[in-house]
Amino acid sequence: MRRKDQRLEFDFRQHGGKRKGAGRKAKNAEPGMPHRQRAMKKRGQTLLITVRLADGLPSLRRGGAATLVLAALSASSDRHGMRIIHCTVQGNHLHLLVEAEGRECVARGMNALLSPLARALNKLWGRRGKVCPERYHDEVISTPTQARHALRYVLQNGKKHGVVPQASIDLCSSAPVFDGWMERSSIASTPTAPVVAAVAPASTWLLTTGWRRLGLLDIRELPRTKHAGRPQRSLAQSSRRAIAR
Repeated sequence: MRRKDQRLEFDFRQHGGKRKGAGRKAKNAEPGMPHRQRAMKKRGQTLLITVRLADGLPSLRRGGAATLVLAALSASSDRHGMRIIHCTVQGNHLHLLVEAEGRECVARGMNALLSPLARALNKLWGRRGKVCPERYHDEVISTPTQARHALRYVLQNGKKHGVVPQASIDLCSSAPVFDGWMERSSIASTPTAPVVAAVAPASTWLLTTGWRRLGLLDIRELPRTKHAGRPQRSLAQSSRRAIAR
């Protein structure tokens, strides 16, 4: 007698999955950095790092917060294989130009900076909760042109946001100790802030020699774009490109 095949069918219930409204909710109005593994950084890599605050917090440039942040940046300027070469403090974000020995060094160095800084700011503001809820963003700087754009972007960021006069330097940054300005005499006569960020000296070729081949920074130069290595096309350039097509 031939035995019939007996097949068992299992009904697996599906939970979760891709559906409207699923997943972790955003902490800020704008989406944060995706949780993908960061690219490995080679030894002595130069990075432009951006750290954003949670929505609704007081400005970092007011009420003693700037002095506190600059002191924290100075204390963390050379720790765990990450060196802060230049920095700027804006109302709701920080920009750092750093040199790092590897991806793990960046993670340790940023944790050593942000954790105590968040506690100090919460104490200053009399609050609890996360100060920097989203992951920091980093951009690899690999060419002299990118390095010069990054230096201009960090040191002149206050002018980009309209909080620093065009003929002045940003005292809430490492601009007072930057030695690559064309106008050294006018910089020397500028009054200094109560706390000047004590940044680490650059050691990579890009930040010591490479960027200078393209010329020193003019105090009136403004950042052209959000990304250090991707200059924004002007309207005339865009028109010429459209005509060429």
